[in-house]
Amino acid sequence: MPLAAVLVAILVLFEWRSKLDVSLGIFYVFPIAVAATALSRWQIFAVAVICAFLRGLFTPQYTGLEFLLRYTMALFAYAGVGLLIFEMSRNRRIVIAHYARLKLEQELRRRAEEQLRILAESSPAAILTLDHDGKVIAANRAAHDIFAVTTPGTLMDRDIGGLVPTLGSAVKLHAGQRQVRTSAWTWAKRADGTVFPIATWFSTYGDGPDHHLAAIVVDVSEEVRDREMENFRHVLSYNRLLAGAVSHEIRNLCSAASMVASNLGRRPDVAADADFQALNQLIGGLTKLASFELAKNVMARSASLGAVLDNLRVVVETDWREIDGQIEWLLPPNLPEVQADSHGLLQIFLNLAQNSLRAVEGSAARTLRIEVDLKDDVVRICFIDSGPGVAQPETLFHPFRSGSDGSGLGLYISRALARSFSGDLIHVPQTSGCRFDLTLKPVRRLNDGGVPPIAAGAADSLVHRG
Repeated sequence: MPLAAVLVAILVLFEWRSKLDVSLGIFYVFPIAVAATALSRWQIFAVAVICAFLRGLFTPQYTGLEFLLRYTMALFAYAGVGLLIFEMSRNRRIVIAHYARLKLEQELRRRAEEQLRILAESSPAAILTLDHDGKVIAANRAAHDIFAVTTPGTLMDRDIGGLVPTLGSAVKLHAGQRQVRTSAWTWAKRADGTVFPIATWFSTYGDGPDHHLAAIVVDVSEEVRDREMENFRHVLSYNRLLAGAVSHEIRNLCSAASMVASNLGRRPDVAADADFQALNQLIGGLTKLASFELAKNVMARSASLGAVLDNLRVVVETDWREIDGQIEWLLPPNLPEVQADSHGLLQIFLNLAQNSLRAVEGSAARTLRIEVDLKDDVVRICFIDSGPGVAQPETLFHPFRSGSDGSGLGLYISRALARSFSGDLIHVPQTSGCRFDLTLKPVRRLNDGGVPPIAAGAADSLVHRG
């Protein structure tokens, strides 16, 4: 704008000093063209008005009508030139901005593609893309490693059905139908023919020839191995508890038989009998076989009480909602770790919760209150339900208890587990409902001044009912 003003001033000064007989009006186009690059449309029109007026000051004297016509023509000419330059400049700026935006988008797209490529190539999970025929059209490095394809690129154009039948069936079964997004635990086959378990998440997209499937595949061999070994360890532990229950009953029977045999042995005619002596030997042999004892603390570990209760919430709340029941969780904000095995502790909780579930099914009020009380060196977990209560509480913890819904070993094994953790499980008499209290010892660390550590949440994996 200052440059346009200088140009106008130069033209006016030149015409005023030179006093030419011809008009220099054509040169007023240049300052208007310069101003048009920086002004708005109305401002350009105002500059055109000023330039047309200044041009008229130095033209020969014409009549009023002729002057008006020349002024109007000059105004339209100057305004037209200015608006033309304005539109050209505006379009140029738009094109430059659009080009800059495209360049920025291309750079962002390049960075995103580079990040996705790095993510896919560095991912420990196999990432695959399949066409509508089930052939691999894209695969990362982990896919070649998982399927034991050593030469890079040899997965391309390979039928995935020979490696993961589930994916091959999914992409062909749903071709042309609604899109699918799901996950599956299944089996896969490596290039050398060995099979292994996998977890896969896949989705389909596109229609017809453009129908594709994208999948993420993870080898879960280690997880399955660890899970099965853990299950095997717990099966051995529970078999030991069952053997202890059986041996306990056999010892009771052997004690009674020994007492009867001792009374019969006082009779001279019976004591000398060979069959009676053989019977005594049999009773002694059974007593030795039933001498199996449950040692304490064989399963004691450190378990996060908060994590186990979180797992319990996930497992049991659905069953309670199905019977229109409610579980009240009265838990303090900070739950300590306790001396227990997380799997065994969850089994105790599940047994108590399932017993309460069966007890309240016929009641008008279906509630279970789970409370945790922290006092001194004891952590008490209470299960209180609104059921009818227990008719014979003195037989609750007897093995093979008659009248139970199952084998009669649930509460016996639960208390045996609790005692193996240096804790206990007791029945607390109530005026209404039923209450069980499980007591455990908190874990104390040497580096925290004897204060129980706080549970970090549901860190342990969920244990499903078997």
